[in-house]
Amino acid sequence: MKIVIIGAGNIGSALALIIFCFAFIGGCKKKKEQSYQNKVLSYGHLEDLTYTLTKDFPYIPVHKLTFPFRLKPMATLKKNGVNANTWIIHEHLGTHIDAPNHFQPNGISVDQIRPEDLIVPMIVIDIRTKTAKNRDAELTVSDIEKFEEVNGRIQPHSCVMMLSGWGKYVKTPVYMGIDSSGNKHFPGFSVAAVQFLAKNRAIAGIGADAISFDPGMDNNYTTHKMLFSYGKWAVENVANLEKVPVTGAILIVGAPKVGGATGGIARIFAVW
Repeated sequence: MKIVIIGAGNIGSALALIIFCFAFIGGCKKKKEQSYQNKVLSYGHLEDLTYTLTKDFPYIPVHKLTFPFRLKPMATLKKNGVNANTWIIHEHLGTHIDAPNHFQPNGISVDQIRPEDLIVPMIVIDIRTKTAKNRDAELTVSDIEKFEEVNGRIQPHSCVMMLSGWGKYVKTPVYMGIDSSGNKHFPGFSVAAVQFLAKNRAIAGIGADAISFDPGMDNNYTTHKMLFSYGKWAVENVANLEKVPVTGAILIVGAPKVGGATGGIARIFAVW
């Protein structure tokens, strides 16, 4: 056995070496932690703008085409050792995104929307005063101009959301507003407003806290067709818009990546 005797001078050197090693390891760990933190989106507030999709969530009725969402067990832990469900769904249920090919024959599908177009500045234009008096009210160019007078010009690549207050009616007959003649009544964007936003403000997309961004009375989906002619997307059935600031938030749209899809259920968030 070889015994090494460390003198007083050597002890100091050894301690210094040990302290250096611990400091080096700690520094590396701290740098590693900081590198992880730098990759996380920085925000002070987060709001989920997504409704939970259930069988009783409203949908636009189209005879022999649309239907409510259904979830049924496909496998169970007791029988199969695993839980799994089958979804019976169509693309435009719940909180969801519409892609341009929903109405445009040469429009891109939802999987072709660029990721950078789905994380964008968010603008909220409040028209609740109008909708309280008129359930068929529209967000107009005048509403946009009045908003900009107070909040500044809408920046390119933004998503403009319509806050109509219609979320308080979700899962009630008022949300769809179908009258005795079968006509729908809920607020939406005017055709001129969408054209103005797409052409003059170069937006990324729009959104609405109603079941559609077209006014309910329009069965020809004129506003949809105008928006998609510019290659823009839209989100519908957006929840909790009243909790988001009118400017300053970033919208994150978790769109499904299904080849050729005209849209699909989406989990969307606002952070600021």
